[in-house]
Amino acid sequence: MPANHVLEVFEELDIFLDDRPDALDAWCEEHLSFLASDVRTELDAWIDVLRHGTPRRRPRAHATVVTNLRSILPFLTECAGEYATLRQATRDDITSWLADRPYRAYDASALRSLFSTLKAERLIFANPMRGIKGGKVAIKIPASLTADEVKSVAIAALQNPALRVVVALSGIHALPARQIRAMMLDQVDLPGRRLDPQGLHRPLDDYTSVAISDYVAYRHRRWPNSTNPHLLISRNTATTMTAVGTFWMNKLVKDLPVGVDRLRQDRILEEALANGADPLHLAHVFSLSAKASLRYTSAVTESESEQQAPNTR
Repeated sequence: MPANHVLEVFEELDIFLDDRPDALDAWCEEHLSFLASDVRTELDAWIDVLRHGTPRRRPRAHATVVTNLRSILPFLTECAGEYATLRQATRDDITSWLADRPYRAYDASALRSLFSTLKAERLIFANPMRGIKGGKVAIKIPASLTADEVKSVAIAALQNPALRVVVALSGIHALPARQIRAMMLDQVDLPGRRLDPQGLHRPLDDYTSVAISDYVAYRHRRWPNSTNPHLLISRNTATTMTAVGTFWMNKLVKDLPVGVDRLRQDRILEEALANGADPLHLAHVFSLSAKASLRYTSAVTESESEQQAPNTR
């Protein structure tokens, strides 16, 4: 029996005490111990809001909390080490520091989160970030996969039925990892050759159809008594009703030359190249937002312009 199931039973019986050290607390203790006590108290209040939310703010993912902390750490090291409290932070301090930052937009976003939270919690009197523009976060669309990368992914997919499904759903249908993990068995209509992830109603191609058929057969052989309604299951989730987690997905694709997001981006980029960079077409085919569609079509247009430029000289 998987260990996590045993722990769940112990927790339900209220006989399990999880005394493992918190990784984020340990990180904060290691990196923030040089700060004045009031500054540390203010930071802890912000971190608590990020981790647990408030009635008006939803909790942030662990990765988001860590990213924000890493973004403001240089500011804390270079500037806040001289403060007795973050109430002393001025607009000039922040604009001067941001001016030379290589990732200004990300750092400004993290500082904005910090000071807006402290203002909302009434721990500072004024928000020094008010009116400061960090610029837009540049979202780069990667180049198309190389022939070697495609070949490597295809060969790896042949060795693992679960990986083959993930490659098909991300590389052909451009589904994000969260949708792949959450897909239910009843959202796949093999006889009718349709996929219905969250009401998208997509036709099922031969590769994906065979990949899912093979995986379902493998799943029934390995976990014949599983009642988990999700398409993809693991040793840990076969006896539950939950979806596989991000750790399982990351481990599944760790030996590929590219990740699930890159496979998805490559598929959308391929469609944009094949259909004249039409944002409406991309939005319809992949259920993308207008902003996301324009991002891909703009990337294609810029790439084509760069390729044509040398020929016009």
